[in-house]
Amino acid sequence: MTNPNSSHPSNALWGQLLRKNTLIAPATVPLPPTAPLDKTGTSMRILLHDTQANFEKFSTRVDALTSGIDEARHEVVVVKDLFQGAQESLTMDIVDLVNRSQTQIQKSIGDPAQATALELLRKDVDTRLNNLSKRIDDMQSVISFFKNESS
Repeated sequence: MTNPNSSHPSNALWGQLLRKNTLIAPATVPLPPTAPLDKTGTSMRILLHDTQANFEKFSTRVDALTSGIDEARHEVVVVKDLFQGAQESLTMDIVDLVNRSQTQIQKSIGDPAQATALELLRKDVDTRLNNLSKRIDDMQSVISFFKNESS
């Protein structure tokens, strides 16, 4: 590499730097300051811009999260409706199957042959029980009458 103080620059960078050194005129025009004059204000603006950028990222994430929550809630409602519909459909299918089975059983069996005989027996037993109940009541009244007479 060549020395930067030499008159022949070896690359474009040193050539540009050497040319600037020779072109600089006496400092009659003041150069603009390299640092900002209002350092506090500049720092505040930089912080505000950073805060705004972070807030925009945060709000984008919050929007994505809330839309995801809304979608999940909607899907839960849809799944709930589907399960409820499936449960009602299954219940109705079972009820229909039971009704059809009951109808088929009644068709194949018909009326039992003993149904009329059992009904007559029930009526006869009911009548006899009523008669026995009346006799017991009469006996108790006779017993109580004799107890009252003997005392």
